[in-house]
Amino acid sequence: MNRIARPALAVLLLVLPGAAPAEEPHGGHGHAHGDDDATIHHRFEDAERWAERFEAADRDEWQLPGEVISRVVDRPDLVVADIGSATGYFAVRFARAVPEGLVIGADVEPDMVRYLNDRARAEGMTNLVSVLADFDDPHLPQPADLVFICNTVHHIDDRVDYFRRLQDQTAEGARLVIVDYKPESTMGPPHKLERAQVIDELGRAGWKLLADHDPLPEQWFLVLGRSGP
Repeated sequence: MNRIARPALAVLLLVLPGAAPAEEPHGGHGHAHGDDDATIHHRFEDAERWAERFEAADRDEWQLPGEVISRVVDRPDLVVADIGSATGYFAVRFARAVPEGLVIGADVEPDMVRYLNDRARAEGMTNLVSVLADFDDPHLPQPADLVFICNTVHHIDDRVDYFRRLQDQTAEGARLVIVDYKPESTMGPPHKLERAQVIDELGRAGWKLLADHDPLPEQWFLVLGRSGP
C-alpha cells in the first residue's frame, strides 16, 4: 500500500498551514435529514472556543474513546481518516494508537483544520494531519484503511451518494466506522438517525455491516466494510 512518508507529510503540512474540522461534540457541519429532507448547515468557527466543549474532561465518561479505538485498531500502521475531526478529540487518540501509520483529519471548517494542525505540531504528532473537506467530499490525500465518523453522519447531505463516492478514497479491505447518537439520547442534536436507517443507506452505497457494537451509553457504533473490490 502506498503511504505518505514522513518528509512528504511535512510538505503537506506546509501546503495546508491552517487546515481543520468540527463537532457536536465531535464533528458536525449541517443537518442531513435523510435522502429527501432539507438540510440546515451550521458553522463551527472559532476553534478555541469550541475546544472547551469538544475536549471537555467529562466527555470520556460517555464517549469511551479508549473502548471505541480498541475495537477498530488492529495494527499500528493503519491509515485512518477521521471525517468531522474538529479539534482532534479522536484524531489525536488514533495518532497515538497507530504510531507507524497516518491519521488524516478532514473537516469543512478552515479554523478547525488550522487548530488541529497546530495541535499536531505542538504535541509532536508527526503522523497526524488535517485537511480541508467539502460537504460532499472529504478530499483524503491518500486511500484510508479505516474511515471514522463520530457525531457527524447526521450532518451529511445525500448520504448514499456520499458514501458510494467515499469508496474511491479507501484502500482495499477498508472499514467504515460510524458512531452517532441514539434516538432516545438526551444528548446531541434534536434530529437523530436510527441505526437501521444508516445501515440501509450504507448498504445501498456499497457497504456491508460487519459489527454492531453497543458499549456506549448514548450512541450506536457500527463497523462496515466495502462490499465491492
